[in-house]
Amino acid sequence: MSIGKNTVITIAALSAFAAFGGDMSAQPARETPDWFSQGVIYQVQPRAFSPDGSLKGITAKIPYIKETGATILYLVPVFKMDDDMDKSFWSPRQIASGFDNPRNQYRISDYFHVDPEYGSDADLKELVAAAHRAGLKVLFDLVYFHCGPTAPVLKEHPEFTRWNADGTVLKGRWRFPQFDFRNRGLREYLFTNMTYLLAEFGCDGFRCDVGARIPLDFWCEARDRVSALRPDAVLLCEGSDSANQTKAFDADYGRLAFGELLASAVKKKDSARIVRAVWEKRHAKCAAGARFVNHYENHDIATDVRPRRETSWTHAGIDQTLVYMFTADGIPMLFNGNEFCEASADHSMFGRTPLDWSAAETSAGKGRLALVKRLSELRRTTPALTARNGKEGLEWLDVSPADDVTAFVRRAPGERSVLVVQNWRDKVVVVKVPPKAALRDSAAAPLISRGAKWKDASTVVLSPFGFYVAP
Repeated sequence: MSIGKNTVITIAALSAFAAFGGDMSAQPARETPDWFSQGVIYQVQPRAFSPDGSLKGITAKIPYIKETGATILYLVPVFKMDDDMDKSFWSPRQIASGFDNPRNQYRISDYFHVDPEYGSDADLKELVAAAHRAGLKVLFDLVYFHCGPTAPVLKEHPEFTRWNADGTVLKGRWRFPQFDFRNRGLREYLFTNMTYLLAEFGCDGFRCDVGARIPLDFWCEARDRVSALRPDAVLLCEGSDSANQTKAFDADYGRLAFGELLASAVKKKDSARIVRAVWEKRHAKCAAGARFVNHYENHDIATDVRPRRETSWTHAGIDQTLVYMFTADGIPMLFNGNEFCEASADHSMFGRTPLDWSAAETSAGKGRLALVKRLSELRRTTPALTARNGKEGLEWLDVSPADDVTAFVRRAPGERSVLVVQNWRDKVVVVKVPPKAALRDSAAAPLISRGAKWKDASTVVLSPFGFYVAP
């Protein structure tokens, strides 16, 4: 069975791979702070999250974000966007959005100041301060692969990008001017930006847009610069090359874990075996203890995928996905509205499309929020679920019928293990597992379950998309 295309590895990453001896599974991932590895991320898209799309609107909802159980607020870029109307410098999806809006959150003009659409620098400082008062950490989004065509830095330093023979800027991926990382001055400019954001706004780290396409040696030096200022600051790579976690990054997106592959299990395109197969493939190539962000939707997916996954996977299918996100190894990430089944087909990152908060008042929305809050609580209170990631802390079990069901055990030294059994089908399934008495305390109640009834020590009946999580 094929489980997807081969992962593309950049030349820079291959060089780093060779430098570490070739076998990344034999190399340890770098240490990372508990607040990150044991946390729950909530991604906020400002244009959608609050009624007016402002930073103040996000600040007002920080108590709500905390209520979901999230511990980390990840903010989509809020720095000044390029407003150039030359559509030859717009991405195809930006044009296709229909908003006729040049202001793309990932096409930056000024890396140091907040875009007036969202408010002021003072508003961002207050947002971070309010999040910290509530006990939340904050990640900013770095967009260093490219910039806007009229960014002042290109006029001041034309050597920061590449130019055609006719004097026009060379367009990179997505039609934006692409930075030239061979230039030392560019690197120093970006390092200065990172340390400025940490010092001036007080953020706790960065999500690095298109991080896997930027030379790894840049991120390795960035790690040294950031750690010198803030030892507990983190770098999250948008990419899936786990080799970078030995030095530069604290986690990456681990794309082989979710996306269309997991959708195949939920939508019955493939056997449920794909969930385990993808996990095993991912860990076979990564550094020992590598960390991955588990998510089924983000600003890109919510903008581009129709119908939204909440609709195509069904509420029950998404619930099952969330159980896996929170109980398997990794760091779960919610996209704004996931926690109440928001599925508006109007959503776009290219214009104002506020969330449909009325979905939070439906029975499905209330049920989803309760599930997310309980899963978040389990991560806080169950050490086995946040133990060292990877092979050391997760053991897959052979169950039947393997085409419909997955099961694994999470373990942590000196702590109770946790058994997770999941039915990925919208039908009742009778599941055979190794004797449950050997895996759990038979007197203990499940930590969370839905539609699970044990017939004997090794047989459990699971309702459609039923699950069972117990010590």
